[in-house]
Amino acid sequence: MRTSADKISAGHILIFLLLAFAGIGASQASTPEKKDVRVLIDISGSMRQNDPENLRRPALRMLAGLLQPGTQAGVWTFARWVNNLVPVAEVDAAWKKRTQALSKQIASPGQFTNIEEVLDKASADWEGEPTTHARHLVLLTDGMVDISKQAAENARSRSRILDTLLPRLQAAGVRVHTIALSERADHDLMQRLAAETGGWYQQVAKAEELQRVFLRMFEKVGSPDTVPLEDNRFVVDGSVNEVTVVLFSKPDSPPAVLLSPSGESYKDSDLPAGIAWSRDQGYDMITIASPQKGEWVLQADVDPDNRVMIVTDLKLQTSEVPTHIAAGEQTRVEASLSNRGKLVARQAFLRLVDVRAEASGAGDARSLPLNDLGEAGDEKAGDGRYTMRFGEQQAGQEVELVVAVDSPTFMREKRFRLVVHEPVAVAVAESPDGPVLTADVQPAVMQPGAIVTAWQEGAGGKRVPLQLVQPEPGQWTVPLKDLVSSSYVNVSGTTRLGNLIEHTVGPLMLSGVELPPPVAEAPPVIEPVPEPVAPVAEAVAEVPAEPEVEEGGWLIPAIIFGVLNLTLLIGAGVWFFLMNRRGAESDELDLEQLIETQVSAPNAEESQPRENAA
Repeated sequence: MRTSADKISAGHILIFLLLAFAGIGASQASTPEKKDVRVLIDISGSMRQNDPENLRRPALRMLAGLLQPGTQAGVWTFARWVNNLVPVAEVDAAWKKRTQALSKQIASPGQFTNIEEVLDKASADWEGEPTTHARHLVLLTDGMVDISKQAAENARSRSRILDTLLPRLQAAGVRVHTIALSERADHDLMQRLAAETGGWYQQVAKAEELQRVFLRMFEKVGSPDTVPLEDNRFVVDGSVNEVTVVLFSKPDSPPAVLLSPSGESYKDSDLPAGIAWSRDQGYDMITIASPQKGEWVLQADVDPDNRVMIVTDLKLQTSEVPTHIAAGEQTRVEASLSNRGKLVARQAFLRLVDVRAEASGAGDARSLPLNDLGEAGDEKAGDGRYTMRFGEQQAGQEVELVVAVDSPTFMREKRFRLVVHEPVAVAVAESPDGPVLTADVQPAVMQPGAIVTAWQEGAGGKRVPLQLVQPEPGQWTVPLKDLVSSSYVNVSGTTRLGNLIEHTVGPLMLSGVELPPPVAEAPPVIEPVPEPVAPVAEAVAEVPAEPEVEEGGWLIPAIIFGVLNLTLLIGAGVWFFLMNRRGAESDELDLEQLIETQVSAPNAEESQPRENAA
């Protein structure tokens, strides 16, 4: 990764001229979606043991500080009663200040844990599919559904959550992200709420991890643009309007120091205008308005959860990356750049760009290329949209997927977390009536209506079908009498990503029973939903250097082309005039060198930046 300041010193004309005009006439296929985030925090008495230092407070303050402009947000606390601590409103400086002040009221005074009521009240105004804001609930609790001393009432409340509230949340497009802050929490309920709404589930062993978990929840909800942080160094380019740095620190660590590209040293005191520094329990948050371009350096603990998030006109846009995926299944991931909401498709600019991804999990990492060549899932070559197909073969692991853009003048990253599931969970276990085979279709990845079959197979290879009983939707059971034969379960259906899947699990044996010789099994078949096929003529055509001209003669296109060129030249002239008036010598760049080294266009003249970059 390039981390030196010369990455910035050779490209501002390219950013300010090319990007200022590259998006003309091209609209982004999907504009950045606003968010509506409601945070639900358990304040029941049991939290005195599980969060004795009230670390829910700094965790909420972190989340409030990270939420971006354009977001709506609110906070609820709950025990027996539900309290709307911070009403839903647009996130701005006043909202953040109010939330940070009210966070001091979070403690553990309550009795019971009324999860049903807080889910109901916090989502009461959400009806129909979301139109302007994506909807997210973040639920933090350490307990079970507990509204009464009567176990039957608690069971009925839990059933209403799953049978009534969950379908309502699904219909309203709500994603429920759940945090279980103890081993005694209702993990099955937390997992189902998250899995069946496309949200994220996280078990937290101790309260000290809450800040890091809230950071990951924010990345899930907000999908912020970030820049790489390596060896506590990061580079700011000319299109960045604001930087927010999150630093996690050890209790005995010295105060962090921030060094600017020009050598100024900053601490959490005596800060100049434009830099805000908040030190809280376990972390520092630094916000820099209109940051200086170049390489910044942090003198602080190196931590894999440290982040540098940015507000910028030059954004990395991605398609939606699912939180849950079936083993062996593939999902299409698309990435592009936008400048002020417009797709960047100018090839002279994109030739300087490397779009890639990295997947890590279970101790290994692999690099994954994205392409704009009209192949491997990419719909059209040269349109500025880079694509790959992503999947994992191994179930039961969490995967972090980082989509990144690297160029001589800027870098961008987005992070996603996924859970890989088996399409069906199968087990053979003892029961009072003898061994029983159970098969549970995983609703996190499978749509309703999956077909499940089972059979036993002896050493001779003869199959004996098993008559499955379905006590609940998505669950099958069958008693086993022949313990010598091995059992198999097959599931076929459609995944939540729209892929057709057929998957066989087996051989399954009761523990302690000798396994017969294995029978060869065909690999799972996962068929992606067919994508629209481009016409042959389009698939083989060379990518045009300029936008294609529609049929209807040459005169009108010629006039448009002339007017556009004149507009660009005038714009370039105005830009140079303003820059010269400002005396911004640090922004005068060697465009000729940049083009010669990166675009291989010799004899480029600095007096004609638009023509050379076009």
